[in-house]
Amino acid sequence: MTFSIVARCPRTGMLGVSTSSRALAAGGVVPYCRTGVGVIASQAFTNPYLGIDGLALLEQGLAAARALERVIESDRGRDLRQVAIVDRDGHTAAYTGAKCIPWAGQVEGGGYVCLGNILTGEEVVKAMALAFEASVDEELPERLLRALEAGQEAGGDRRGRQSAGIRVAHTEDYPYCDLRVDDHPDPIAELRRLFTVFQREELSREMMPRRDDYTPQWEAVIRMREMLEASLEEEAAVAKER
Repeated sequence: MTFSIVARCPRTGMLGVSTSSRALAAGGVVPYCRTGVGVIASQAFTNPYLGIDGLALLEQGLAAARALERVIESDRGRDLRQVAIVDRDGHTAAYTGAKCIPWAGQVEGGGYVCLGNILTGEEVVKAMALAFEASVDEELPERLLRALEAGQEAGGDRRGRQSAGIRVAHTEDYPYCDLRVDDHPDPIAELRRLFTVFQREELSREMMPRRDDYTPQWEAVIRMREMLEASLEEEAAVAKER
């Protein structure tokens, strides 16, 4: 019901997933990623535990292929599942169950997997792979989004459009980028708009606590706090005069 890409950036170590579907809130149930561990997309008739347990296995040190074997063999509904994994070293593994609705399948490349089911055709995942490889000089979130856009342009989900999402892990335990469009007539275009806003918020991201420093850019945080308070007081004064 979905087309997705999972990938690792060899330059930065970022790990991420982008996904789109003619199903509600695909960005909330397909992506699973953990900093320094790996990234997983679990879709078709989705079993979230394939992502949850898969990350646990990767964290134990299993490579992508072995982690995939373990989660698939434990799921008697495996014929209805579709899963892709990229581990911390960029190794890939993917599985498409025999009963996934066609077109269903995947393309694997260096450090990435494009996969989908109920697609208009194989050209969807091929277009995603080409777009991802052609944008090698960009940061991972941009590359993941371009892959989604290419997949939609090539036909996408043959039932239509509804949701999209992107999730990227980088240096911290919380996501570097986590954006979702849960229900929209043109979800990938809306995701692009949100990503444009995300790019403008670079200063806010730099102010976020880090594991080794809870107060980076502290003086800038204090200045922002003072500006916000002054702005609120000004708005309150204007409202009182009305």
